[in-house]
Amino acid sequence: MMNFLDHLFILDFIDETENGFTAHLRCNPEHLIYQAHFPGNPITPGACLLQTAGELLQRKLGRPLFLKSSKNVKYLNVLIPAEDKDVRFVFSNLTETETECKAQVVIADEASIYTKMSLTFSYEAL
Repeated sequence: MMNFLDHLFILDFIDETENGFTAHLRCNPEHLIYQAHFPGNPITPGACLLQTAGELLQRKLGRPLFLKSSKNVKYLNVLIPAEDKDVRFVFSNLTETETECKAQVVIADEASIYTKMSLTFSYEAL
């Protein structure tokens, strides 16, 4: 599995919130994925956004996570990489049980909302 955190996106810092956290990242427009998706007009694949959200949550919780389900995934705008483009992954309604965690995630910058999704992760491989 390819790791996108610290490669496709560079994590600058994390802010704690009342019921979650906000991760502040920068796009890496030189990443290999943009040469294939799409050459000359690169955009960030939706699957990469979902994977990065999982990696951020995994890092925050300090344990391996396995995507169990995704609901209400809405790609609202295309995320075009640019040098030092700041992107926020906002995690809210973060809940944990003995077997899984759930979160709502909004990916945005100052001007646009790119993606909204509700994710459920298991602590064990399915």
